[in-house]
Formats: sequence, structure tokens, C-alpha cells
Amino acid sequence: MDPDTQHMIAFQKGDKDAFQILFQHNHCRLFQFCFRLLGNGPEAEDAVQEVFLRVYHAAASYEPRARFSTWLYTIARNLCLNRINKIKRENLNPDWNRSGKASLLERIPSAASGPDHQYEQDELSREVAKAVHNLPDTLRMAVILRRYQELSYEEIAEILECTVTAVKLRLHRAKALLAQELAHLKKE
Repeated sequence: MDPDTQHMIAFQKGDKDAFQILFQHNHCRLFQFCFRLLGNGPEAEDAVQEVFLRVYHAAASYEPRARFSTWLYTIARNLCLNRINKIKRENLNPDWNRSGKASLLERIPSAASGPDHQYEQDELSREVAKAVHNLPDTLRMAVILRRYQELSYEEIAEILECTVTAVKLRLHRAKALLAQELAHLKKE
């Protein structure tokens, strides 16, 4: 049994510190996941808070059928999809990065020397992040869970409620769409 599942069971039995440990252990990764889906820092932070609120309230009914992270990402996925659908219904187009600030991953300096190289890397990161954000929801989630959260095909299939073959197909389609959208970068 993974440590997070053990902490959730401990929280279920009344150990309030176990919930704090779960929050600290999963907050950063969950924020990155929500940010990549929603494209907005404050929205992502709100989503993370809502996810943990739902975990808190669902503690009594929690059953460790899978890894805790699978359950957590499933809650986050559903919540983010609901937020995306709400934005679409309201006919608001979510901007890729409304705040104008680069994500944490984009601000990490590379080992290469020189500001020109750093500028090119930053620009490339922004283009890739924007292309990923523009993918259809089902493809974007598969890419984020595999590439950025480094989950297995099996875990992704559980979270997305599909087969492993469907996950591989979604990733293949996403790769083809990304290659098409980023083809102009090869020419430059």
C-alpha cells in the first residue's frame, strides 16, 4: 500500500495530521496538473483547494481500490473539466496564460550558457505549452498525465476511465497534432 493511501486511511480514522501530510505531499504536483489543464494560476489554485476540500469531505467513503494519486487525479480531472465546460458555456475563451507570467517550469534556467540561448529556450517552452493547451481536453489530459505527471499508461487509463489502448491512441493523436502545430519551429 502506498504511503498516501496509508495517510488517507489514517485521516479516515481521525488523524488530522495525516490530511496535512497528504496536502503537503500532493499540492505541488496537483497544482501543476490543474495549471496545465486550466492555463491560469489563480484558477488552478482554486481548483486544487476544491479538490482537497472534496477529499476532506469524502474521507468517510474512501476505499483504497487503487493508488491514492489515481483517486486524487480523477477528482482533479473532473473538477477541471467542469470548470473548462463552464467557461465554454459562458462563451468565455480561456487565455493560455491570462496573468502574463511564465509557469514555474518555464522559469527554470537551462544549463546552456548565454542569454540568447535562454531566450530561445523560453520561447520554445511557451510555444510548446501553448500548443499543449490548445489540444482537445481528452488529448491534453493524457499528455499532461504522461509527460508532466509521469504516470503509467495504466494509471492514466484509470484516471481517464478508458483502456490502456485508448490512452496510447490519445497520446499518438496528441503527438501528431502537436507536430503539426509546432512544425513552423523546425523551419526557423
